[in-house]
Amino acid sequence: MTSTLCNVCGSADWKVHSTPTDYISGEKFQVVQCSHCHLIFVHPQPDRAVISKYYPSGHQRAEPAAYEKMDANSRLKFIDELVVEHSGSALDVGCGKGLFLAGLRERGWQVAGTELSEVSSAYARSQGLPVLTTDVETAPYEPGSFDLITLFHVLEHLPSPASTLTVLHKLLRPGGLLLIEVPNIGSWYARTFGDDWFHYDVPRHLYHFDKQTLHRLMTDHQFVVTRTSTHNTQYDAFGAVQSFLNKIISAPNMLNNFNTKQVTISEILGSRHGSLGKLRNILGLLFSEMALVVGFPLMSLFALLTAPWLEGGTLRFVARKEAARQQLD
Repeated sequence: MTSTLCNVCGSADWKVHSTPTDYISGEKFQVVQCSHCHLIFVHPQPDRAVISKYYPSGHQRAEPAAYEKMDANSRLKFIDELVVEHSGSALDVGCGKGLFLAGLRERGWQVAGTELSEVSSAYARSQGLPVLTTDVETAPYEPGSFDLITLFHVLEHLPSPASTLTVLHKLLRPGGLLLIEVPNIGSWYARTFGDDWFHYDVPRHLYHFDKQTLHRLMTDHQFVVTRTSTHNTQYDAFGAVQSFLNKIISAPNMLNNFNTKQVTISEILGSRHGSLGKLRNILGLLFSEMALVVGFPLMSLFALLTAPWLEGGTLRFVARKEAARQQLD
């Protein structure tokens, strides 16, 4: 574990915010809030050498799942609204299986991506996409290479968001756009569900941003924020259903883990659970699936109706790299 200074302001002063549980290891992690800028983060943080043990293993599928296709289509629709000309170069950091990149390529963009998962990056390359299995800090891109850089639910996983933004600023051309989407710790959902909030996802989510801390991080790195949103109906609705289930079912994130193939029926019914445990797990799974069928449309409607006055669970910021000002002689 590593003792961590605030990644936004550098302060060593913090107070305990919460102690959510990792759904994989069952460990509790201390989440703290900076006393100066109010950034929220896991403290102490797992060393990079051991963080991999906290990620799901053994059930990554090469073929994209339905939810991944939905995510990509939603993101492409936003890009269509955001950018009129589709003739530039785009980098997607943490690009997964490359569905979003493939959509950009079809629209006329020159694309590139980075992805740490061997399975996902290999699938993307099998589709003819130039995806590197590395982090963006060590990727061999030239400064000023891109007109658009995107990070969808990636920044919160990184050991130093500030260092990453420094690199991204160099990689963007003057006037280029940076699009970041992360969970919103300042949302109604986070406050309501507390330690059971689905998007805590400790310790994989090392940092938790609200509007103020994300805005400060971006402006401190010479980006001009041009557009903000706190709503993603799909993420908010599913997150609300899973957070509710986390409060009432002993196995955390069961719905998400089963539907994303991180666990199988055979594991849910594994011998290590015993007869009572098997029954409890199968009943929990059935209840979870019914809750999804009923709760997802209801929470989608709730998210849409409350958007004008309640902060949603997803931050989406668009920022521009200003052109360098010419100095007068």
